[in-house]
Amino acid sequence: MLVNIECISKVLMRPINTKDKNCKRPIFTTNSKIAIITITIALIISLSVATKSENFGIIKDAYAQALQQNDNPTSQDKITIQLNSAKFAPLTNGNSNQLKILVDYQTNDPSLVNTPMKGTMKVSLSDGTPLKTSSIQKGYIVGQSGVIQFATSFTDKTIQIVKSDVYLTDTLSSEKISNTLTTDTSLEK
Repeated sequence: MLVNIECISKVLMRPINTKDKNCKRPIFTTNSKIAIITITIALIISLSVATKSENFGIIKDAYAQALQQNDNPTSQDKITIQLNSAKFAPLTNGNSNQLKILVDYQTNDPSLVNTPMKGTMKVSLSDGTPLKTSSIQKGYIVGQSGVIQFATSFTDKTIQIVKSDVYLTDTLSSEKISNTLTTDTSLEK
């Protein structure tokens, strides 16, 4: 809808219940301040509706209580990760125990925002014996910041404490792009 500003300005100065010859519209108020405020509010509302319907290419972020060791993030880390939560507990089916780690991330390299990345979780016994390495196979789209979930299950019910190393990589899993987050997590009963 086009707005004829010249017509509006003429209308604002005329007495109530008159019509402008060019606009052929009735005049609703003699108070120009009220009319200007009304027009301004209408424009603001229409602009806010228009901007809410656009996402401007922004993608919302993608997707445990334990001892945490975090190698010192450096300026070389393109993404910084820290522990949100870690939980090692029996699954509801009772056949296995699951380690679930949530990490908070912050993207330090703006060129990585809205690009796909992968993550790896290496799990070992507390003495360092490797148990399992798992990764996010399809990857995820990195935002400016967010939370990423890592999870894996173990059928060996004798495992009571696990150590995990979590880090992010490029989509080929060839380049590490974050610091390594290390957690020691005990089995909940």
